[in-house]
This record gives sequence, C-alpha cells and structure tokens, in this order.
Amino acid sequence: MASLAFKPFKLKDHIRATKGEKEGWVTTTVRGFDDSEKILRYDMKAIVKYSAMLTMFCKGTVFTMDNTAVINVAVMGGLGIVTVFFAVIVLAGGDMGPAGPLAELDTKPLETLSSQITAFVPFVLALYVSLTLSRWWALRIAALGKVFDAFANISMIVSCELHDKKWQDLRNQIAKYGFASVQLLIQAARQKEDMQAMLDNGYLTTFEVSSVRELTDLWQRPMILWAWIMRICVSAFDHNKSPAPRSGAVMAECIQAREGMATINTYLDTQLPFAYVHLITLLVNVQNIVISLKAGFVFATAIPGQEFFKMTQQVLTLILICFIYQALLQISYMILDPFGDDVLDFPMKAYGNYLAAIIDAMMEAQPQCPVVAEDGTLYRPRPKKARSNAPASEPGDSRNGGSRSP
Repeated sequence: MASLAFKPFKLKDHIRATKGEKEGWVTTTVRGFDDSEKILRYDMKAIVKYSAMLTMFCKGTVFTMDNTAVINVAVMGGLGIVTVFFAVIVLAGGDMGPAGPLAELDTKPLETLSSQITAFVPFVLALYVSLTLSRWWALRIAALGKVFDAFANISMIVSCELHDKKWQDLRNQIAKYGFASVQLLIQAARQKEDMQAMLDNGYLTTFEVSSVRELTDLWQRPMILWAWIMRICVSAFDHNKSPAPRSGAVMAECIQAREGMATINTYLDTQLPFAYVHLITLLVNVQNIVISLKAGFVFATAIPGQEFFKMTQQVLTLILICFIYQALLQISYMILDPFGDDVLDFPMKAYGNYLAAIIDAMMEAQPQCPVVAEDGTLYRPRPKKARSNAPASEPGDSRNGGSRSP
C-alpha cells in the first residue's frame, strides 16, 4: 500500500473550513456551499415566548423566505377594490344613499358559495401539504440519512480493522471519496456541474476528475465514488487477510449509500402527479377569487349604512384567508426540492461539518483504545497493589491457609 500516492487530506482542516454558525433571535443560520444563508435550527421556546406575531419577520418565515404569497394577496386585494368600484359605479350608478341600489344588493348567493368552497378546500389542501412534508422528511431520513450513515459506518469499520499507521493514507482516501460523493450528490440534485470544487477542496485528483467527467449523467458520478470506496476497502481487507464478514459489512454499507442516492433521484425526478397538483392550486386560486369578490360586494353594501365593523371584517377576511392558503402553497413548493439555495433547504455544509467531526473522532480514537495492545492482544491495565507494612503472619495463622493448633 505504500506505492499509492494519496493526496494529503486533514479532516480537522475540513471541519474548520465548514464552520460558521450565526445565532439569531429565533433561528440559527449557517452558510451553504454557494454562500447562501440556511436555517440550521430554531428555538421553539422563543417562538412561543415572544409570539409568532413578533417573530414573523425572522429568517425563514412565510413573510421573509419568499414574496409570492404577499404578491398574491396584493392581487386579490386589488380584485376586491375593483369589485367595490364596480358595485358603486356600475351597479349603483354612484348612488350610495341608505335607500339606494347598494342597500338592496343581495350578496347571499355569493356568501353561500364562498362558505361552501372555504369548507371544502382546507381538507384537500391539508392532504397535499401532508404529502409534501412526508416527502421532505423521507429525503432527509430515508435518502440523505442513508448516505451519511453509510459513510460514518464504513469509516468506523475501516478505522477499527485497519488501524495501523501504514493504513492512514487509505483511511484518508476513503474520507476524501466520501465527501466528494456528497458534493457530487448536491451537484446532481441542482443539475449544476462544478468539478473545479473537487480539485480546490482536495477531494479528487486531476486524473480522478477526468474519470468522473466521462460519466455524462450527474447522478452516476456520486455513485461511482462509492464503487471506488468499496473496491479499495475490499482490496485492503484482502491484503490484510481480514475475515470475510467484515468485507461483507463494508459492501453492505456501500450498497446502502447507493440506494440512498437512488432514492433522492427518485423523489426529485418523480414528482406528485401534475394533474393533482394543478387541481389543488386551481382550487386555492378559485377560493381566493371568490373570497375577494364576496368581500368587495359585501364591503360595497356596507357603505350606505356606514357599517365600519362590517367593512373591516371583510378586509381582514380577504387578507388573512387568502394569505394563509397562498402561504401553504408557497411552503409546499419551497420544500419539494430541499437541495437548492433557499433558506429552508438542507444546510448541507453544516451536515458535512458534523459528519467530518464524527469520522475524525473515530479515526483518532483507535490508537488510544485502552484495552488493545499494539500487537492486537487484549489487556486491561490494573493499578498495582500497595505493599502492606503489617508483620508477617505466623505459620499457623489462618490467613495463610493453615490451622491454629489447640
């Protein structure tokens, strides 16, 4: 193994390079690989303590992560204003007297239609949001979690079995290939190639980059790294004459990592049925339009009698209901692909830092194992007993196993 020319790679340098948490009022954010800010964790106690009203403009809320919901509410508000002017000018002819046409305008059918749609849409939208959250959690646990677990497990097996100093380069090579696979996985999920980052971070050599580039499908690239990890591990175990079950364990972990990457590809390339998603979006849009029209006409009928509470209620109903439904749709499309550069996407750089810390700990712990000698034999050092200063016992003393004569 001494003939292998591995490029030096230090996990501690990698850990230092990926740190950078920023503590906020409610959320803790980190920087991604593209320098975008992502939420690592949030303080639920702070949300409850300071209320959601005071924390609504923190990073990652529906008010700050995207302006789609706000724009849609503004459009619905504009539609409501147009409806008011239509009712006052066209239907009432400008007559806003207490006995004019506005006072006699019957809005009951429109209010009934709005109530029927509002009672139906929440159940359909709740199922859709539940599906998107389930997919998001599966991507983190059943897909990305498999890759991380396989990486950590292989590092533990190899660092335990090949703990000698002569295998240090090989252990580092496995670490480099593992982190390279994570980087290539992110590139495949984003459909953005950046092989120069592999060279800059020291994960791959120029020859290895050229070999990976021969695979035109970006999803094949991270998987080929795990094929290399399996090959060098099996070859090293054979050279070390390790028992076959340990090679089998490594192969099982590599297969698990490949399955995790395939699961990510499946979720990202196999979306929910388009007709279903389109129907959900259409229902929400129709519901918002009906709410806006109803609010506009009811607002207009309240003008002759100067019913200010009724007018205020219609304005608040339009804003709150339209915003809630649009915000749920906004969250659903923000988490469908959590490998992007949005604030709610997975903080992959922070995950890599955590993974590097685990692997570094397992590799550094092997030489300090307290019950294994350098030759592989087990021993348990015990403190030496202090010598007793008491006088020696007599020959017939029972402490020496003898019997005292009568």
